[in-house]
Amino acid sequence: MPAFARTPPTLARALLLGCRAGLLVFLVLYTLCALLNMQLGYQGNESGVVTAYVWDTWRSVVLWQVARLIGAYCAVGLVLGALLGAGLWAAERSRRAVFWLSGLGCLVVEAFLVAGDMARHPHLYAATLYARSEVTAAVLRGLSGTQPSGWYMAASVLPVLSVLAVMGRWLAESSRWRGVLGGMTAAAAVAGFTGLGLARTEGAPEAPVRARPNLLILASDGLRPDHLSGYGYPRATSPNIDRLMGEGTRFDDTVVQVPRTAPSWTTLLTSQYAGEHPVVHTLVGREAREAKLTTLATTLAEQGYRTAVVADYAGDHFSRFPYGFQVVSAPDFRFPDLVRQRMLITHVALLPWTALAPGLFKERGEFPELTDPAPLRTRVRRVLDGMPEDAPFAMVVFASSTHFPYAAPWPQEGRYVERGYRGPWRFGATPRMEVDPEAPAATPEDVAALGANYDAAVRTFDGLVGSVRADLERRGRWDDTLVVLLSDHGEHLEDEGLGQGHGDHLWGSAGLRIPFVVRLPGQVASGREVAQRARSLDVAPTVLDLLGVPAPESFRGRSLASLARPGLEPKPLPDVPALIETDVWFSDRDGQAYQTVRMPYPWLYEIAMVEGDTGEIALKPEWEGPVRRARHRGLYLGRWKLLELPTPDGVRVQLFDTVSDPSELRDVAGDNPNVVATLRAKLAAELPDAAGEARGAVGP
Repeated sequence: MPAFARTPPTLARALLLGCRAGLLVFLVLYTLCALLNMQLGYQGNESGVVTAYVWDTWRSVVLWQVARLIGAYCAVGLVLGALLGAGLWAAERSRRAVFWLSGLGCLVVEAFLVAGDMARHPHLYAATLYARSEVTAAVLRGLSGTQPSGWYMAASVLPVLSVLAVMGRWLAESSRWRGVLGGMTAAAAVAGFTGLGLARTEGAPEAPVRARPNLLILASDGLRPDHLSGYGYPRATSPNIDRLMGEGTRFDDTVVQVPRTAPSWTTLLTSQYAGEHPVVHTLVGREAREAKLTTLATTLAEQGYRTAVVADYAGDHFSRFPYGFQVVSAPDFRFPDLVRQRMLITHVALLPWTALAPGLFKERGEFPELTDPAPLRTRVRRVLDGMPEDAPFAMVVFASSTHFPYAAPWPQEGRYVERGYRGPWRFGATPRMEVDPEAPAATPEDVAALGANYDAAVRTFDGLVGSVRADLERRGRWDDTLVVLLSDHGEHLEDEGLGQGHGDHLWGSAGLRIPFVVRLPGQVASGREVAQRARSLDVAPTVLDLLGVPAPESFRGRSLASLARPGLEPKPLPDVPALIETDVWFSDRDGQAYQTVRMPYPWLYEIAMVEGDTGEIALKPEWEGPVRRARHRGLYLGRWKLLELPTPDGVRVQLFDTVSDPSELRDVAGDNPNVVATLRAKLAAELPDAAGEARGAVGP
């Protein structure tokens, strides 16, 4: 071995050697991730058609993301390598040792950091690793449930030791550094005691007197009421929500019109059916996205409220549609963002580092697989801090915790999954646009695991509810706030034999029913359960009535506030129709039962386009008519549920008695022709004009 290799380097030389080692390690990690995961997909749905389209049309986005990823790997390698190299310089190791030990140290830090992130968010890595091999699947299963902070502490050992070693060597070589360190220690102690004194003397804020109560809407995408323990579910999934129900009034049967996020939220906020408002499906074009809307938010703003919405991944529609909120903290999802997301998620080695600097890769916060409400909670507090004290606020908080793939973070992740389960749904699931015909059918154990992951997601959202409540109580703004808990739609979890997801069909009630709870001391009865059916159409008028604000003339729904006010049990209101209809079908090959009872049109990759100037995904204009004519539609009225299912041979009609058959398993249309005729006439009369014209094109 040459003598110079055994000679301890100078600090500058050690930094250079450490940088070289770190750079080499992280460039190798980049290359491995890039080579092993080159297919572009979304929530597990991969397509060569999409990959080819992205490279042909969005090549600049791909190349820029590649440059960003390489730059991030290089930056991490250089900084970490330099830090470890400096520590080895302080330990007076040889040049060769500095290089090789810096590289080895980078690998050790990387391994522990990835393990910690996997323990906290295994769903984030499942898309890449769970189905790759039994080895990587075993690693994920082994890390699930372990304490993330232990792995993070292990990852910090070498960097911390390096810092301490450098400080120790400087202190040993210079008395001036000892004085500096002593001064820093004294200053830190003074600051700590001062802060402690301030914390002890600070009192709870006094709630200012306001003419009207605040409004807080707490919602989670795809939240099923029958999975809340307060609705009788056997698992204790929702202690904070249950407490809210006990203090307020809950509506036990609330139905949405279109069980997909954007159209459903537009109906909730405008109190108009899809077709009366322009968001008739998920993939509307520019004209619908820019249409002026009269909403709950615009109405309250006119009354002096400060309005805001805070949402994570599934709430991108809040930034894309003009709902009228004065403060919008929500993702702005467009196709280039999807490309960046899918490229980033394949880089397992870089993912934990992006969590340390979320501003550099904001797409990490928009992963469907990353539904940790902690960042959402932080943004809620920030928005509340900016609310004026002399005016009421109206805030919507929309979480994605219960949206597929049902990715609860630690400590809820996996808490309900049967120990030893090794099936495909260990870390949640996403509906597939293409189904492998040779894939084995779901087993009862698979279905149970899917429900268990969903329940952990419910518990995660419940924690957010409790956290927001605690924050408002600290601010003295809880009891003068009308709190509303709801969702945009339900969710099918294979438990009824009706597939996964939402929006594709209208069978059963799991995808159509949502929780609806209101709480306001003195204005809302405590512990009341309302059996009468409510509609998402009725939410905004009810909220305005409870706030003492008149509803706009454009609102189609009716107020249910009389059913929630304190006093004697109120008489039920007259039954009114609750319209229901499907959204765009993304697939013509997912293998689900509705594919056999529908008007055919191609899958998403053929009927949708990406707007070149905005990056928005929208339906091609020529497919608007066929998609609208093909949708399934129907209504609830009283004890009955009617469905009209267009097919190439005419409209198939089904009827269910929801009283004698609450699971909606038996079609009784043939036994009740008069009921069918009456309900079809009501459906035709109730449908918005545009939908009525479409109906005439397919009906017999």
